Amino acid sequence: MQNPSNAALRRIKKMVSYSPKNIQKMLLLGWGLGISVGAFSQQNLSTDCKDCQQLSEVQVFGFSPEKFMAGLKVQKIDSINLARFQYQNLSEFLQFQAPIALKSYGSGQLTTISFRGTSANHTAVLWNGLNINSPTVGLSDLSTIPLMGFDQMAIQYGSSASCVGSDAVGGSILLSSVPNWNNKGINAIIGGQYGSFRSGNLNAGTRFNKSFKMGSLSGKTLFYGGNIRNFNGKISPVDAVRTDKNGREYPIEPSETTQKGFVQDLYFRFNTNKPSSYRLIYLNAWLTDNKLTIQPNIVDFREITQTQAYRIITGTQLDNTSVKLGFIRDILDYGKGDFQNPSHASTDRYIIRTEHDFISHKTAAKQNGPTVRTGGEFVHYATRVDGYGPAIIHENRGDAYALIRKGFDFNGKTNKLITTLNLRQAFSSRYKAPFTPAFGLNFNLFTNKISQLDFLGNIARSYRLPTLNERYWKVLGNPTIQPENGFNKEIGFDYKQLHGQYYKSSISINAFHNLIDNWTYWNPEKNYRVENLQQVLSKGLEINSSLKYNDFQQQRSAGLILAYSLTHASQQKVYDVYSQDLIGKQLIYVPRHAISGSIYYGQKLWNISLQGSFNSTRYFTFDHSGQPFPPYFIINTTFTHKIKIMSQDANLIFQANNLTNTVYPNVKRNAMPGINFQLAAVFNFHQ
Repeated sequence: MQNPSNAALRRIKKMVSYSPKNIQKMLLLGWGLGISVGAFSQQNLSTDCKDCQQLSEVQVFGFSPEKFMAGLKVQKIDSINLARFQYQNLSEFLQFQAPIALKSYGSGQLTTISFRGTSANHTAVLWNGLNINSPTVGLSDLSTIPLMGFDQMAIQYGSSASCVGSDAVGGSILLSSVPNWNNKGINAIIGGQYGSFRSGNLNAGTRFNKSFKMGSLSGKTLFYGGNIRNFNGKISPVDAVRTDKNGREYPIEPSETTQKGFVQDLYFRFNTNKPSSYRLIYLNAWLTDNKLTIQPNIVDFREITQTQAYRIITGTQLDNTSVKLGFIRDILDYGKGDFQNPSHASTDRYIIRTEHDFISHKTAAKQNGPTVRTGGEFVHYATRVDGYGPAIIHENRGDAYALIRKGFDFNGKTNKLITTLNLRQAFSSRYKAPFTPAFGLNFNLFTNKISQLDFLGNIARSYRLPTLNERYWKVLGNPTIQPENGFNKEIGFDYKQLHGQYYKSSISINAFHNLIDNWTYWNPEKNYRVENLQQVLSKGLEINSSLKYNDFQQQRSAGLILAYSLTHASQQKVYDVYSQDLIGKQLIYVPRHAISGSIYYGQKLWNISLQGSFNSTRYFTFDHSGQPFPPYFIINTTFTHKIKIMSQDANLIFQANNLTNTVYPNVKRNAMPGINFQLAAVFNFHQ
């Protein structure tokens, strides 16, 4: 746990200049982008070219990076699924959506995600395009992110640093807010949930869409808050334990988490004389306040951690050019006992990003011509933490990138082959960041009236710049810590088939091989001082399959979704000669086998679903000397029913978690909750 001090950030006093070598590298990258863009865009702008001109796509708001992720596995979550589990946080939702490892410190406590054997620091969490990972610890607590706070979500597996930037070594979570220009009027919503251990939450908000002479205004306003408890108020903090089927005892750690937040999205689209023209200004704001109390009933054992985040984005999109300004403030207060004099840490980020898409005539007409997206981002950090010393720490980081997408036609079929070539160079006033290119392809092997088979392949460099704690923490930090440098390779097949009028199935198989140099590690053998591991390899196989039934006339739907992953993650080289016996052993908290699945059935006004998750043995020591966490399997179920109240409607949601009352531990070796229940009601009011 970091030990920050109480200080107020006043202003940015200076900007740190780039070194001559970094300036030279920027010029070289700019020259390279000029070749790739100039050879294409100059023709676009030339009046002599009859086949090429720069056009604006007929597009929805947003410059999504997924279109430049050819060959990567991207799992998009539909809005119906998000709405069904709207009262869950991101960690609870992801547990049953994909075979990924989640590391939790307990109910309502810090929960992080691990893609393909990598660590939590190797996952980029993006909100409307900006990385919201904490600059001090380098990760996001998924238990503090409510599903109701955003509109779209995608889970991306494997390295995407060339598209996303730092941290995207193992994968990324893409969260987006989007305007809804189709639904006119105002839609208000109010809801609440109550459940086991006296846990509950409330939310209220509105969505609106209004047309004016100049244009259209769309957006949403949302207030939310609640409590998550891991005990019933009568539990003894010392003697309470849960015993698994093998007779192992795990203590129950009483805790209480209070969460509240505010989300505001505003979009104004200007009317133009040209149908293809797009003029937009927007504002996204997300304010959060989360307070975790461990052992709330006994002062001598009590620990309190309060985190706050202020995230604001404003920007404009003019046809294919976007400019985005962002400000993020992360605050952490930590204390024991009565919490009268907590330690305090605060980090401010000032962000500017600009992007432009160059689109050929063929791209606009046939969707197979080249698209080149060029952009740059600059971030200034200003932070003060007790563990860093009394001074405010300033650091500059930036990125310059070019993302290139091209489709190819074969035998009269458009986009038979789609390729992407992505180039990114990161810059830092403290580090020499590696150059990260990536190449990917999607090749359609065959398509007919009822089936389709695609081949996917991707090779990519990745990087992760050190966190502020890793570099500046006086006691355990390391001023000479090196950036991580990864090389990811993966291939896959994606097959889809229709079975008659109502059924469709799909199966995808992906194999990956991710080699990471200078993996950062807080070494418990050296009192948790941070150091670089020489080399770590993560490799494995993933299988996703589904069978779905939809009858829109009868308003019936059903489905079965299964996902499996085999992951082997281990050190390959070590700097310390005394650590040779660690080579080849599975990394801590990484299950070799993970399975997730769900089955659902819905008819007209009601829907029922069953979700399951399995994790195999997990080790918590690098040499596997300690007795590992045993395998566990948990099952949840959700029932929803829509009712009509006059001209309005409401949804009733009942959820039961851990139906088998399985006893399994978390990272702190404490027992996770047994069987528990929640009941929610959501009321919608339409204008």
